Amino acid sequence: MIDDLDRVASILSQWLAQRHPERAPVRVTDLKRSDGGFSNITVLGRLEWAGGGRLQAQDIVLRVQPQASSVYPDCDIQRQYRVMEALAGSEVPVPAMLGLETGIAQLGAPFFVMERLAGRVPNENPLYHLEGWFHDLPKDELRRHWFSGIDTIAAIARVDWRARGLGFMQPQGGRTALAQQLEYYREAVAWAERLNRPYPHLHGAYEWLLRNQPADEPVTLSWGDAKLGNCVYGADGRLVGALDWEQATLASPVDDLAWWLMLDESTSTGYGVPRLAGLPSREETVAHWERASGFSAHHLPYYDVYAAWRMAYVMARIGTIFMERGWVTRESEMDIKNGGATLLAMHAARLGF
Repeated sequence: MIDDLDRVASILSQWLAQRHPERAPVRVTDLKRSDGGFSNITVLGRLEWAGGGRLQAQDIVLRVQPQASSVYPDCDIQRQYRVMEALAGSEVPVPAMLGLETGIAQLGAPFFVMERLAGRVPNENPLYHLEGWFHDLPKDELRRHWFSGIDTIAAIARVDWRARGLGFMQPQGGRTALAQQLEYYREAVAWAERLNRPYPHLHGAYEWLLRNQPADEPVTLSWGDAKLGNCVYGADGRLVGALDWEQATLASPVDDLAWWLMLDESTSTGYGVPRLAGLPSREETVAHWERASGFSAHHLPYYDVYAAWRMAYVMARIGTIFMERGWVTRESEMDIKNGGATLLAMHAARLGF
């Protein structure tokens, strides 16, 4: 179904007209598959309607729940939608949500539609440490972009998730938020191994994380994939959109900070390339986040390991997908030779797991 984009456009035109009768009739045009992301099927397009006596238009994004094996053993389109919908009007900039479909009658799978924000996203392939528009920014603009991202993850930690209707993400069975996430990823690792091969480096890290869980932590909203590659920036260097909430959860306030720092390090140190000169240091970044969020980063060392473990898992799946699709050779062993696995090995050597 999703491969016939003309048919998808026709279905979406009728579907959106029903949900936005003030715009009807509407027309969806210019659909094209996006090559970004590996967890959802993403299609870019344009929505047109007559309004105020002239043609109106809006760029849109269609995200469809995948039916084949992906990065994670599950993909909850409805959860992503609910989180972004709940953040509308908050300090956290997210796209406007245009509609959610939980059934399969329309496109063969659940999906949602949201606006496509205008702006630029730092490139990850090729690495922004080596080239691209972000790489070429003057130092003061680099810092502005970086700290706008840090301000956003600080704002996420400050969100009153209960007041915004996000209580459905609370852990069940009396578990802590961290314990629930550790169990989720333990099961995900087992699933990944059934699909490919054993990953012993992930087991040792899990046992260490299980033994060393911090106690009595605050519980805040977590973006789940806080990184430059999920940030849309305006021309002034301010973040205008935080994208990809697939792994949103409740967690320690330092969870997103650790993931942000880990992604930056895994794409530099993890691949043996120099970090982009001019980016703020780890120490400066942590201090800025503490001031902006109002929380302490005391448990950050634990979450450094936790983030590297999760990234090593993610890359085990992405590497497997790449090898299965012939995008890289089997000999590359991308599932175990990647930036996340490199960082995890460094932590293992330091901590003895």
